[in-house]
Amino acid sequence: MHVGPHVSVVIPVHNEQDDIAELTRSLQEVLGQPHEIIFIDDGSTDATWQRLLALHEPGSVRLLRLRRKFGKTAALAAGFAASQGAIVITMDGDLQDDPKEIPRFLSELEQGADLVVGWKKRRHDPWHKVAASRLFNFVVARSTGLALHDVNCGFKACRREVVRDIRIYGEMHRFIPVLAAAKGYRAPQIEVAHHPRKHGRAKYGEERLLKGFLDLVTVQLVTRFGDRPAHGFGWAGLVLFGAGALAALLHFTNLHAFGFALLAAVLGLGGFIFLAAGWVAEIALAQRGPAEPVPVYSIEEQLD
Repeated sequence: MHVGPHVSVVIPVHNEQDDIAELTRSLQEVLGQPHEIIFIDDGSTDATWQRLLALHEPGSVRLLRLRRKFGKTAALAAGFAASQGAIVITMDGDLQDDPKEIPRFLSELEQGADLVVGWKKRRHDPWHKVAASRLFNFVVARSTGLALHDVNCGFKACRREVVRDIRIYGEMHRFIPVLAAAKGYRAPQIEVAHHPRKHGRAKYGEERLLKGFLDLVTVQLVTRFGDRPAHGFGWAGLVLFGAGALAALLHFTNLHAFGFALLAAVLGLGGFIFLAAGWVAEIALAQRGPAEPVPVYSIEEQLD
């Protein structure tokens, strides 16, 4: 039997001094059962931490302060590690996510879902941010087979075992549903309200699109080839070898053009490097021992 609060709400914040008091009040009005609200101050430079101190309630409103801005993924990881609830909810601290949606998330979990992902169908964000998000979601859905409209939505709810079984680092918070689905967890989505920002501007993700696509490659390797890396690198190596063979053929059928010969050599070398990388990864995987993951953040202060 689970001992502790039923619900943990994990909220990373960076320079949200004008939003956190209202958000806390709104959450406390909605969360009737035993709960904890965990704010992770991700290197704020305004009065966010001082105002969080005024909101601190032992066992109910808990606070973590990171030594610098480590990013949203690290802040979430710190919150997950500190959380004690049977259900873990994540949301942003800018008042754009509506706490009144939480009962709907909980209802989906009660009906058998493991992770419920919010879908901000009507978004109140700048057009360029919306366009980038839609492009990103389209590519993720096509490449992973996970048909979610808003895989990167920060408003989610899941069972405790989900955050226990996945490891996030870098910018992996965007792919929590993908990582969970790869473990066999059920991850439906629900449409949620999205409010205009009241104060300040977005704190995360100025380079989110490029980072997101780079991390998508990592996620594909981890979820599809994590236990057999030579297969992932091997396919890339074979493609390069094939392209190199084609370039060599063109070299001999085009009067020994030097450019094709050079291209064939480069592609062949690239193919060998990918194959070698896969073999090295396989050896490292076979010889690794059990190890505790090293946190990617450092906590300066924690108030429970």
